[in-house]
Amino acid sequence: MPIPVSKLSDHPVAEAALLDLCRPFVQRDFVPECTIVQPDQIPFPEDQLLVHHGHMTEVLEKFHGAPVDVEVMEESVEGDVYTRKIKLTPHGQPGKVVELGIARLDLRYLSQDVKAEILAKKLPLGAVLIKHNVLRRVKPRWFMRFPGAGPVMSLFGESRHQGVAFGRIGTIYCDGQPAIEVMEIVLNVRS
Repeated sequence: MPIPVSKLSDHPVAEAALLDLCRPFVQRDFVPECTIVQPDQIPFPEDQLLVHHGHMTEVLEKFHGAPVDVEVMEESVEGDVYTRKIKLTPHGQPGKVVELGIARLDLRYLSQDVKAEILAKKLPLGAVLIKHNVLRRVKPRWFMRFPGAGPVMSLFGESRHQGVAFGRIGTIYCDGQPAIEVMEIVLNVRS
């Protein structure tokens, strides 16, 4: 029996929202270790990459000076809800992961063309929405610090990541509807 999907707004704390987003990709005993931080507690340049209302695709491309490629590592479909775990890398640098993320999409809020392109897995989510001129608003809700060898980083195969990583959880509204919920972690900002 499928687990009912909740909205980020249903969760009073970030850890519960993070666990809910990770649920399709983890075992029952998964505990998402993280610390909630305020935007002014995020160091430079991670703060510039996370504390904004823009698409990570655009921000990462500007910061790294190259378009970013998406690798869908794992995906789950339950009715109209499509969830995927991804890595983003600058074009031509497949070994340099600049973002790890999970996106949960309510496909009812997206046009057939947009859905088809997202499910084709050739472009990052933000690039698809921009390309199709979807009216969108990105609303970060929580900012987090993750231990480098913690369970969330291990979920992406990054268990040997040195130091801490910073990320955010939020909602992308498409044409006024809360269509997409995301967890985004930035990496390799100093190399």
